[in-house]
Amino acid sequence: MAPHGRMTEALRVRVAFADTDAMGVAWHGNYLRWFEMARTEMLRRTELPYAAMVERGLHLPVIEAVVRYRRPARYDDELVVFAASARTGGVRLRIDYRIECGGALIAEGHTEHAFTDAAGRVRRPPHDVVELFGRLAARHPHPGGHDDSTR
Repeated sequence: MAPHGRMTEALRVRVAFADTDAMGVAWHGNYLRWFEMARTEMLRRTELPYAAMVERGLHLPVIEAVVRYRRPARYDDELVVFAASARTGGVRLRIDYRIECGGALIAEGHTEHAFTDAAGRVRRPPHDVVELFGRLAARHPHPGGHDDSTR
């Protein structure tokens, strides 16, 4: 899967014992949780964190989620989650993710979101929100050097 947009470090998380299965491997559903945490942290560093969007009546429900598992994450691994706003088009937004451990690719994927109001009705995002996600998509690649041009 080739991410669209540039990826920046959004989150560091350690795999807890409770995150693993009987084999000591991180349970597959945790990756989506880590994606969500990275998305939230990515926005927290902007002038419009997710909580502020919600206060404005704008929501981003997930309408599609894809995870490609490359290597298992195990108990006590420190994971680095990279995220990037990939594209905004009308009422849709895509965010790409990459999870690494010690520089090795563990998983990658994306989530697709629809902009909605509090009642769940689809709506076009305000201009400042479109600009925000455009800026996030234009950020520099993370220190590992992974960007569009290398995939």
